[in-house]
Amino acid sequence: MIYILLSYIIGQFAYHHILSACFIGLILYISMLIKRQAFFKLMIASLIGVFGYYIESCAPSLPLQQDDLSDISQKVMIHIETLPVFNGDFYHATASIHDRTYHLTFKNYKHTQKQLNAKFLGHYDCIVNAKIKPTEQATSLPSLFVTELDQSKCVYPHQVTFKDRIMMVRNDAIERLVQSNLPGYPFIIALVTGSTDYIPYVQKQLLKDLGISHLFAVSGTHVAIMTGMLYMIGKRCPIPLYFTQICILVILPLFLIFSGNSPSAQRAVAMAFLTILLARFIQQHALLTLLLSYVILSTYQPTIHAHVGFQFSYAICFLLIMLRDSYIHQPFLRATFITSFIAILGTVSISYSYFNEFQWLGLLSNLFFIPLYGIAIIPLSFLVTLIALLIPSLLSLFKLPFYLLFNIHQFLTFCLKPLIRWKLIFPSYGELGYAFCILFIFTTSYLLAKKKWKMLCICVSIFICVTQLCHPQAENRMTLIDVGQGDAILFETTTGQTLLIDTGGERDNKHMMNKASITDRKLYPYFKERGIRRIDYLIITHPHADHMGEISHLSQRVAISNIVINPNHFDSMNFQLVRQVMQEERATLWDFHQLQHLKLGAFSFQFLNADVKQSEDPNEHSIVTLVNINQTKLLLMGDATVNNEEQLMHTYLLPKIDILKVGHHGSKTSSSAAFLEVIKPNHALVSVGKHNMYHLPSPIIIDRFQTYHIPVFSTAELHHIVVSFDKHVIHSYTISHMMRAMN
Repeated sequence: MIYILLSYIIGQFAYHHILSACFIGLILYISMLIKRQAFFKLMIASLIGVFGYYIESCAPSLPLQQDDLSDISQKVMIHIETLPVFNGDFYHATASIHDRTYHLTFKNYKHTQKQLNAKFLGHYDCIVNAKIKPTEQATSLPSLFVTELDQSKCVYPHQVTFKDRIMMVRNDAIERLVQSNLPGYPFIIALVTGSTDYIPYVQKQLLKDLGISHLFAVSGTHVAIMTGMLYMIGKRCPIPLYFTQICILVILPLFLIFSGNSPSAQRAVAMAFLTILLARFIQQHALLTLLLSYVILSTYQPTIHAHVGFQFSYAICFLLIMLRDSYIHQPFLRATFITSFIAILGTVSISYSYFNEFQWLGLLSNLFFIPLYGIAIIPLSFLVTLIALLIPSLLSLFKLPFYLLFNIHQFLTFCLKPLIRWKLIFPSYGELGYAFCILFIFTTSYLLAKKKWKMLCICVSIFICVTQLCHPQAENRMTLIDVGQGDAILFETTTGQTLLIDTGGERDNKHMMNKASITDRKLYPYFKERGIRRIDYLIITHPHADHMGEISHLSQRVAISNIVINPNHFDSMNFQLVRQVMQEERATLWDFHQLQHLKLGAFSFQFLNADVKQSEDPNEHSIVTLVNINQTKLLLMGDATVNNEEQLMHTYLLPKIDILKVGHHGSKTSSSAAFLEVIKPNHALVSVGKHNMYHLPSPIIIDRFQTYHIPVFSTAELHHIVVSFDKHVIHSYTISHMMRAMN
């Protein structure tokens, strides 16, 4: 039975990773031959694998890109399921329309005389004018965008379902925990309800960097603790075992809905159900239970295995079951270390595919946080949530215990935080990289099972060296990185050198602690995919937030060797920011007047002086860069205006340009007809945010480019725009674009 189920899963896996699936299938067949399985069973396993592949190929999928937001508002009636949470710019909640769930985003409230508490939300629907955006991922929700939520229109009685009642209890518990102001209440809410909305983004990112974010996503750990607590209570009471098991079978589905119905929690609850119901038939077969739960869940929800949490949960659980002999009779600390190592090992291929990074720090942090949370904080959080619902007046009794526990949490994070800087990045090698990860997992698991510690250390060392020293697809290329309404242009050379023009950024916001930075959302993921750990030269064209706002965040993620600025009209606050980064990075600060030419690999950079000396506009002090590679010429205008263009035409003998990075995001203050007549670009690139408040690029500028028959490529439509240069052919380049990640 196990071989049949494994064959089915391998068949599904082959649809996405054929090379890795062939390797795993070969291992499975060798195992069957060693155990002298009949030829008939081998044939059945093969057919089941083909069937699994066919089922996966028939699974519903989304188009490659669905990021168009309807500009037409629709009047719809919604039911708000979760309490709206403010993240600094918008309120976020989950809402439903005719039993379909959406992610609701709105700017503010209107008519706030009614309090949107748990009871009110559960019993009333609201009429809103919403713009609907389809989902970009099979595992994410479509979005509803509402300018304001008019509470005077939330007066329509809602037909309360059983699920709604559970959600009302959940919202009520969250309300009371927030009002209690218990130390660490955002973490308590996350541990019990699965909602991390109350944890500031900076804290969530820290948990992720430490490798302990899994503790705050309701999963097998939480379900196991709850099941253990229920068994312990049942054991202390004079009731039969089967009655306790019935109670568990009733409570676990309720807890699943209460905790947000996450895929990892579904896996744990499904396994608990199967273990209890089939205990007489499949005793001591945890692997069979795991495989059955996968087949059941993936059949019921064909897209669930595209969820990264679902993949993490099953991969880790599979290895923990297969390698249980390596830790089951070991002392506590050794067992904790080995299980942490196995858990990290199980995430290697998934982390490579989704994040291009390995959470090695979890190996150390889990030694401290798993006992702290597993023994104390999670059980106490369950108890406090129950008390919040039944006797909220007693919550004050728990302030001291949680104060002590979360002080320990803060102390541990303080001690481990310096290690975050040392990241293990695995650049993207495509399917070969994924297959290499699978080979590493298999080899390491085998050595761990055989307790060949020296060979295990050698294997891990080789893997780390290969992933850190090898660089994928070293080529001459320029990428206009999609940073929304801003600029960030990356140059890579075949010699491994890098130059970045601007960092992108947003206006200062006092609520930025609750938001992911552009570096974390856009720049750093792309740098990891490309294997970039250092920026050799960072050019800041001018001191505007959308061009240099991410310099601090960027310096926390990658090393910076040189910074080039135009000190003219560089305000003191931004100059101090640059100096601070320079000192922290021990970088060299250059005045672009002193560095007019720069050679990196095949690229030649010339920084043109287009300053409008009497101007008070920082845009008119932008550094303009002329790039030459194999007789292909690029002109990057920053936010230069028509005045700068006149200065350039007056000062320099400008060549014919192949690729123009349009000035000021396509504003009508740049790209004059006279300038285009002189440089005659073949292609134009625009870095701009989709649906930006400035309505850029200007239709006037787009029409002007069309008049001159110049194709325009925009990051708002195409995401990252990549220009690859052929190192063997003169004056040859290819413009392509990268679709938004669908992981």
